[in-house]
Amino acid sequence: MRKLFAIFVAVTACAGAACGDDGESPPGATACFDYSKFDGATPEVSFRTDVLPVFQRGCAFSSTCHGAEAGSAGFAYLGPPLSEQATDAQIDAIVAQNVGVPSRAPSGMARIAAGDPANSFLMHKLDGTLTCGDLECAADDCGRTMPAGGDLLPAAERDAIRRWIQQGAKVN
Repeated sequence: MRKLFAIFVAVTACAGAACGDDGESPPGATACFDYSKFDGATPEVSFRTDVLPVFQRGCAFSSTCHGAEAGSAGFAYLGPPLSEQATDAQIDAIVAQNVGVPSRAPSGMARIAAGDPANSFLMHKLDGTLTCGDLECAADDCGRTMPAGGDLLPAAERDAIRRWIQQGAKVN
């Protein structure tokens, strides 16, 4: 029951409240994203020009994380390094490994749920709204925010990814 409650809290809008605050876990430092005030329809977001460069800069710089086309240790592919131009085949691989695919951690969410950023595991990793108490994972860092070892991406970049997902996670 506690796990279901924690997942429910993580995927609902609760701006200003700690995610996963069920009275048993330590209070969270990150507030949930308030989707009730989010306009995911405008502006239109392009995967190639708005989202892919963010992935390439923050996620795909290393083949040990998200830069290996075949995936690496269960990590989804998010593109080649920013110094390389992504091919159509690489973009197809990004979509195939992420959109509609269950997350590596058993969260009950897809990595990217087209049309539903609130239920996209990627957005929770980028926003820092999951904790290990919410997941059934073996690793100690399962609730760690992404990109690993750095600050959260700027809100404008996270919102571009959020809009792209809301707009159907299309390859455009």
